[in-house]
Amino acid sequence: MFKMKSKQIKFFILIKILLVIDQITKAIIVSNKESFPKEVIRGVLDFTYCENRGIAFGFASGHVRLFSIVTLIILAIIVIAVFKKFDKLSKLQSVGIAMLISGGIGNFIDRAFRSYVVDFIDFGKIINFPIFNIADIYVVCGVIIIGISFFIDNRSGDIDKNNR
Repeated sequence: MFKMKSKQIKFFILIKILLVIDQITKAIIVSNKESFPKEVIRGVLDFTYCENRGIAFGFASGHVRLFSIVTLIILAIIVIAVFKKFDKLSKLQSVGIAMLISGGIGNFIDRAFRSYVVDFIDFGKIINFPIFNIADIYVVCGVIIIGISFFIDNRSGDIDKNNR
């Protein structure tokens, strides 16, 4: 039987917490969709109910099943790769990967059960940018954190080599 280590348990707990936050925010938005758009920060941030039937920024709308299958395959590859090298991951890499997985699962759940992704964060008054959600934030921040962590780890490895 497979026994998880403390680091792995914390990893899965973080994924679950992030996923719950994403799903709760979407449930609140969906249950109150008639009251949107709603100004949150005057001239800066609105909550605007939006059904995204495509992928990023609504691209390729109408292919929900295909995106669901692709998402599952990508998530499976990430999880398998992570567990093959889990002990070698830094804490920062683990957090970034947990965010990436949480965001992917959060939007997958929407596609699987609603046939669209619930988006609601709207900065349209200050920048021309698509409406997005918490899961999207997780994916973007996760990728940034992973990138930064590899840069930091490689830099510290170079420093260690020079000090030998």
